[in-house]
Amino acid sequence: MESIRIGDYFEKPDVDYGPHALFTWKDFYNFRNHVLRVLRRFGSAGPMGEVDLSIETDDEPTFSEETVNEPDFFVVDDMYNEHNRLSIVECSPSHITADLIRSLSEMARDFPGWWISFSLGDSGLFVTSGTALLGGRRFWDCRSVQEIGDRCATLVDFGPPEPFSESMYTLWLAVISGRFDVATEIPPAPSRQWVEAIRSLKQMLNKRSDGRLTSHEYNQVRNDLHPDTRRQFILRLLDEISELPADRLKASTTNIHQDFGQALSESKSIEETILLASRISLGLESVADKLDANEVVNWWADVLHKTGKPSEELAEVLQREMRSGLRHTNPLLQLSSIFGLAQLHASDIATIVDEASGAHPEWSTNLALVKWLGKLRSGSTSYPDRTMLKSI
Repeated sequence: MESIRIGDYFEKPDVDYGPHALFTWKDFYNFRNHVLRVLRRFGSAGPMGEVDLSIETDDEPTFSEETVNEPDFFVVDDMYNEHNRLSIVECSPSHITADLIRSLSEMARDFPGWWISFSLGDSGLFVTSGTALLGGRRFWDCRSVQEIGDRCATLVDFGPPEPFSESMYTLWLAVISGRFDVATEIPPAPSRQWVEAIRSLKQMLNKRSDGRLTSHEYNQVRNDLHPDTRRQFILRLLDEISELPADRLKASTTNIHQDFGQALSESKSIEETILLASRISLGLESVADKLDANEVVNWWADVLHKTGKPSEELAEVLQREMRSGLRHTNPLLQLSSIFGLAQLHASDIATIVDEASGAHPEWSTNLALVKWLGKLRSGSTSYPDRTMLKSI
C-alpha cells in the first residue's frame, strides 16, 4: 500500500514570515545533515559536508573538511532565513527514484514541518513526512511515488508542436514582464499545456496580497510549455522587441535570456541554431539604446549562462555569431561579443582583446575597464563592475 500522498506543488503551506525566528541554525543544519545522510545512499551529495552541531557558538557553522566536487545531489548549505523549514537540493531528474523519495519521507517523520525541495531543472518536487508535492509537465497526472521515479528516469514526452496562438502569446508577454494581475483578461486555454499554466498562475495570484505576479513567477510555468511553443514566442518577440517599452523590456530580460538559452540548446538542427543566434544578435542591436551599458555588455554572457554547457556544435555557431559582433560600430556591442567569447573560452581570446583595445585607444583611460579586459585576456569569465562602463 502506498503510504505517501501525492499532491500539487501549490499545496505547500504558506510560511510565517513574522518577526520571531521559527528555528535556530542548529535546527536547520541538523535537518540538512540528515538529508545528506539519506542522499548519500543514492549518490554523491555535497559539495559541503555535514555541520558539527556540538559547537556552542553563534559564529559561522563548521562543515566537515570533506567536500564533493560536482555531486549528484547539490545540497544548498546556506540558511537563508529563520522561517523556511526547507533543505534545497538541485539535481538531475535521473537521480530521483521511488526509494529515494520513500527514504526521505521516512526520515522527515522526525522533523515535523520540514521539507526537502528538489530543483530538477524542468520541474519541482517537495518531499516531507507522508507527502510528495509535484509541479511541472514531467509530473502531469502522476499518482504514485513509483510513477514519480518512472517519470524521472525518462525524458519528458512533449508530443507534437502546437499551432501558434495569438491570445496565448499576449498572455505570455504579460507573464514574462510581470504584468499578469487580477485585471488580466485570461482567454480560453486552447490546449492542456495552457490549462496547466493558467491554473498555476491563478494559484500563485491567489497568494499575492497585491494582486500581481512578478516576472519571476514565469519560472513556475515555463516548463509546462512545449519547447516549440516557447521557441515560437521568442521568435515572434524578436520581431517586435524594438517596440517594447524600456520598462517592460528590462522586466522581461531575465526570462527572455532563459528562453533564448533553452531554445539554443534544444534546437533540432544546425540551421535552427544559426537562425536563432543571428536573431538574438539583431535583437540586442535593436534594443541597445533602451538598456544600460552593463545590460548590453552582459547580454551574450547571460544567454550563455542560461544555455548551460553548450555542445561543440552549438559553441561553434555561437562563436561565429559573436565574432561577427566584434566588427560592430557600437563599442558596447563589441564588448558583449568579447565577453561572450571569453565565456566560451575562445582559444584566441587574448588576440581578440588586444585587437579591440588597439581599435579603441580611449579605453586606456578607463583603468577598471583595462583591468577587466586583462582578466578576460587571461581566461577569466568574471562579470564587469557596473560603474566602469558608464563612460563608454
